[in-house]
Amino acid sequence: MIMWNEAMSTGVPEIDVQHKELLAKFSELYEALAAGKGREETGKMLDFLQFYAQWHFEREERCMEQYQCPVAAANKTAHRTFLERFGQLYERYQESDVDPEVVLATFIELQDWIINHILRIDTQLNGCVAGH
Repeated sequence: MIMWNEAMSTGVPEIDVQHKELLAKFSELYEALAAGKGREETGKMLDFLQFYAQWHFEREERCMEQYQCPVAAANKTAHRTFLERFGQLYERYQESDVDPEVVLATFIELQDWIINHILRIDTQLNGCVAGH
């Protein structure tokens, strides 16, 4: 399980609150998988991500542009990839009567996103905010 800590901070309270919300949802998915209820929670997570991702990414991208963050373009590209990937998982979920592979892929992809995007890309915003 991945818990919020200050090393995840972007320096923008609004964005940090949104990341905390994503981590809380991820924890719910983790707990559901551990309890053998991953199928139901995967549907909730994918529904949540359909709204959350686009909404959050727009705000985060504006912040990166505002603070002239050097990873802004890479961040936008990663966001498009995320939307495509989770869109595909959502389609597979709806078509497959909740295939266990979709459940596992959703968990793994989201875990990877938190570790490899939030911790490595989004946190670079912190230095840009501090420099303004």
